[in-house]
Amino acid sequence: METKEQQPAPEEPLAEDALPGEALMDESSEASQEDDVAEAEGIDAVETGVEETPYEAEVLSVDDLQVQLAEQRQQTQEYLDQLQRLQADFSNYRRRMAQERSQAAVRGKEEVLMALLPVVGNLRLALQHADQDANAVREGVQMIWQQCEDFMRQQGVEQIATVGEPFDPALHEALTMAPVTDETPANTIVAEINAGYTLHGQLLRAAQVVVAQAEPAAAPAEVEAEVEVTPAEAESAD
Repeated sequence: METKEQQPAPEEPLAEDALPGEALMDESSEASQEDDVAEAEGIDAVETGVEETPYEAEVLSVDDLQVQLAEQRQQTQEYLDQLQRLQADFSNYRRRMAQERSQAAVRGKEEVLMALLPVVGNLRLALQHADQDANAVREGVQMIWQQCEDFMRQQGVEQIATVGEPFDPALHEALTMAPVTDETPANTIVAEINAGYTLHGQLLRAAQVVVAQAEPAAAPAEVEAEVEVTPAEAESAD
């Protein structure tokens, strides 16, 4: 029995997509695409400047929140106590200043009254001896007047000069006018009605005075009216 020689089966042609060269090309293209994507993502990250790091939020527990709340309440109470102390100190300061002003005013009155007591005493003595000797009463009154002037000078009070001085509206008050003479030119004080005083250089009371003033010149019509007409002129006019 003859045996047939087994011939090798013909090789089947490879599929187009299974070719070695094409497979290598596909793998290289996929790798290049992945590289392009990675490079693009890197460029975007650099342009935006944002780092993709996970954000971990700090979570406080209830106990921590209660501790912070207690600290804030304690600080608020300290501020409130400090404010109340400042208000109390300011109220005490105002009360103390008011008392000191009142006491200073009382002390000022005491000093003035103590200086006036000798004047009052001398005035009483002058009244008691008024019916005994006129010269003694006159001397007593002059003494009292001198004491009053000394007291006013000690207090910074000065009398304003008037008679013979030029009229000053800041210091003098003109009550009436007098005609101008050779001794009293215009705008000169002729007489004093009530004395004026200054206190430490400031006007305390203006002096009431009489001021010399020139009479205004007569108008031309008035001059013509005052011209006398003689009888002869009157007959010639008729």
